[in-house]
Amino acid sequence: MSAPRNQRLAAAKQVAEPALRRWPARLARTLAGLAGLAALGVGLWLLITPRAPLAGIERLTLGTTPVTVYRPAGAGPAPAVVIAHGFAASRQIMEPFALTLARNGYLALTFDAPGHGQNNAPLRGDLADREGRYRQLRTALDAVVAHARAQGDGRVGLVGHSMGSEAVARYAMERPEIAATVAVSLVYEGTTATRPANLLVLTGALEGGLRPLAEAVLVAAAGPEGVPGETYGDPAAGTGRRVVFVPGAEHIRVLFHRVSMAEALGWFQATMPLTAAPPPGAGFLDNRLPALGLVYTGAVLLYWPLVHLVQPIGPLGGQAAPFPRRGWWAVALVPALLAPPLLRLIPAGDLLPIRVGGPLALFFGLYGLLTATGLALLTWGRRAAWSGLAVWRRGILMAVAAALLVVGYVLLSFGVPTHMFALNYFPPPPRWPVFLAVFAAMLPYFLADERLTRGAGAPRGAYALTKGAFFGGLILAIVLNPRELFFLVLIAPLFVVYFAFYGLLSGLLYRRTGTIVVGALVNAVLFAWIVATTFPLT
Repeated sequence: MSAPRNQRLAAAKQVAEPALRRWPARLARTLAGLAGLAALGVGLWLLITPRAPLAGIERLTLGTTPVTVYRPAGAGPAPAVVIAHGFAASRQIMEPFALTLARNGYLALTFDAPGHGQNNAPLRGDLADREGRYRQLRTALDAVVAHARAQGDGRVGLVGHSMGSEAVARYAMERPEIAATVAVSLVYEGTTATRPANLLVLTGALEGGLRPLAEAVLVAAAGPEGVPGETYGDPAAGTGRRVVFVPGAEHIRVLFHRVSMAEALGWFQATMPLTAAPPPGAGFLDNRLPALGLVYTGAVLLYWPLVHLVQPIGPLGGQAAPFPRRGWWAVALVPALLAPPLLRLIPAGDLLPIRVGGPLALFFGLYGLLTATGLALLTWGRRAAWSGLAVWRRGILMAVAAALLVVGYVLLSFGVPTHMFALNYFPPPPRWPVFLAVFAAMLPYFLADERLTRGAGAPRGAYALTKGAFFGGLILAIVLNPRELFFLVLIAPLFVVYFAFYGLLSGLLYRRTGTIVVGALVNAVLFAWIVATTFPLT
């Protein structure tokens, strides 16, 4: 009896030991999921509750221009502030200013410029056509300012960022009835010592290329001895001037910095003071970045346990053969040298009806095809045995299903909060064909890059290495084609964030599924989604 008993004990031990080894990982995933849910809940609560004291948030459309109106609590009309976003942005990104002003008694209005956000009217002309662009923005401003004046007490101020800063500065110079202007990341060089009336310039301390324009405003107001952070002129007479370099802020961070909120609020309180008592809770300054960070961190933590719901698939078509290390470096680096000059030879701006996004998608496509060609040459004659058509078909279906599940999760957990509190994330119907075209252009890159970084023979840190090569190629493309691509310099930090985030997604998917296809599909869909959604229609 002892032998069978020992056999049973040995068999039980063989079953129990792997389970025990898996237990810490399962516990860690469970704790991560719980922490993720908590972070998501707290972050969303912190983002939603600051809106509660308002009298209401109204969404309407004036002509083709979508507008959001933030109504302050309290009785009686209030001064109104119209807020314009920058290039490739939308009204959501300007909500920190709108919410700060509305919570302190001002009627605040944000809007989507032509070709941006949910505004389907195209933004005509290229990036160098400042006059044509301004004419279109002026038409939108006319409609929103008229509505603001009718809804408020008749006084109107303006806020604009980047492209919007030029629009509001020029608009206020043409219309002396505009009481005050806040130009964030000013890109317009035509202001004077007295026009527009009551000008505040907020430029990020890290925006080195825009610093001279802000300093020119300061010199015009106070001479060479002017000091940033000091007010010059007389706001009561309309000649007020103030320039502030927002500490630690670049082109995006300046829109969320508490210094930006405090300076803008203080400027309107000095130039368009309230005639009624401030509403309850006055003094509020929007500070949503920590809350957004909680939401995004929670979504990442929750993704870790959820990805284990995806079933293992294995390599499609058989195990790929490894490739030699020196060949890997050639495949990783050569596209960065060849794609930029090839892009320069193609009229990329005419291929897709989105400004900047069209050439960017074509760059991805060229880079991906060059990488795929290099991989094919490197692995020619070194392929493993074919696993069979039936296995391949089943694997493809499973990969597509898994990719759709992950994309759905990302759109829900990242996309919805982003759309509500940061940036337009869901494209209107006219952009859907654009998304499909951008996806088709980007898919070869992500398939080839996944094979290059996850497949057999990839060196340690391969994902970071190929992204470094890609950024080097993109910089060269911008140098060769600045007219169409220079704007990418301003949003380069976002690309770093995107690649890091999508690399995390695809890395976990590869380890779970055993195939590069799921991660490549997910990354191509999500990258194409954001490009097709954010860059302006033409």
